[in-house]
Amino acid sequence: MTKPKIGNFPTSLNNLIKLLKNSGFLNDDNVESAFRDVPRHEFIPESELDYAYSNEPLPIMNKQTISQPSVVSRMTEWLDVKKGQKILEIGTGSGWQSAILSYLVGDGTVYSVERHPELAKFAQENLKKFNTDNVHVVLGDGSQGYSEESPYDRIIITAACTEIPLSLFDQLSENGIIIGPVGGNTQSLVLLKKTSRGIVEIKRESHYVFVPLVREFGKK
Repeated sequence: MTKPKIGNFPTSLNNLIKLLKNSGFLNDDNVESAFRDVPRHEFIPESELDYAYSNEPLPIMNKQTISQPSVVSRMTEWLDVKKGQKILEIGTGSGWQSAILSYLVGDGTVYSVERHPELAKFAQENLKKFNTDNVHVVLGDGSQGYSEESPYDRIIITAACTEIPLSLFDQLSENGIIIGPVGGNTQSLVLLKKTSRGIVEIKRESHYVFVPLVREFGKK
């Protein structure tokens, strides 16, 4: 598919938001505000700037991508972030999702685990543009989570896994919510809640494609 080039960033962002609303991927005013205040073009390589507000994933580095806006919106809305919460993100990437979570959580905290040192540095540089001081990028194996700061109110996995790692359920607080893409070549976006009676599935939506989570619960 030929990518349509963009000219003016604000106009292109408005067009994207209109597209997401019309297609049912953007329904929450707070998430829309986050999209407007955390512009996607600040989180992609210069070579991709012409396509910043196309609704598609874009390459960043190390064979990784920044997710397409409709996917980011869907996952963020389903996660139902509240002010003051503690969030764990698996897969920092360029830092765009991290910054959106930072905006929504307010005086809460986001811990984001990234396995690629170059990407972790790229994300940190991008986050600094917004003086984001409540996001902590951690270099490590995302499938193991980040137990040092657990439990978390919300956990978001931004890479495909064959199953949700058990270590992440252990790091989720009671009544906490976790979301991630589960499957093989294509995945289903799965939203789960940890209750006193166990793990309960809240929502599931098929036909997603993410880069794989590596190690035990993903690509070896």
